Amino acid sequence: MEKIADKVARMLVREKVISDSMLEIYQYGLVRMFEIGAAVLTSLAIGMCVGMLKQTLLFFLFFIPLRSYLGGFHLRKYRDCYLMSCLTLAAVLAVTRFASFDMHVSCGLIVASSVGIGLEAGLARKKQESGIYALVVWAVLVILLALTAVCYLRREQQTLVLLCCVTVIVLVSKRAERIS
Repeated sequence: MEKIADKVARMLVREKVISDSMLEIYQYGLVRMFEIGAAVLTSLAIGMCVGMLKQTLLFFLFFIPLRSYLGGFHLRKYRDCYLMSCLTLAAVLAVTRFASFDMHVSCGLIVASSVGIGLEAGLARKKQESGIYALVVWAVLVILLALTAVCYLRREQQTLVLLCCVTVIVLVSKRAERIS
């Protein structure tokens, strides 16, 4: 990714689209764009290949903002992070499709891990000058818990398992961040 980004950025300088002084900024931005693009495309491909695109989108609808604003465990190399993300998504989709948890257990785990995530957000808020990150995390959790209630009432066990996976993974990742 770095080599491609470097070539594209240097071509932009050569074509006088950007100045020399902007080269490193564009290299960084292009690498991030390619990395995120590769992850998104691969995730969508995995979801489509297993016939679970809706579940893939729902997973990322909650997972991305929670991990983005709360933080969590990070791997050192993009390649490792990319592989772990793909494996995590595949595992969540497999659990969602094949696991059969009691709806009360799923709801209990969602509520318990959401409380844990909320407490983690509160701890993080004390360390920040602005509490906006914690507020975003709480807003996402409120929406997630409202969806949990709707899914419980509609007896949508598969969606409850998916939401359970989201909250448990986010909480475990945040706790693992402290250990590493």
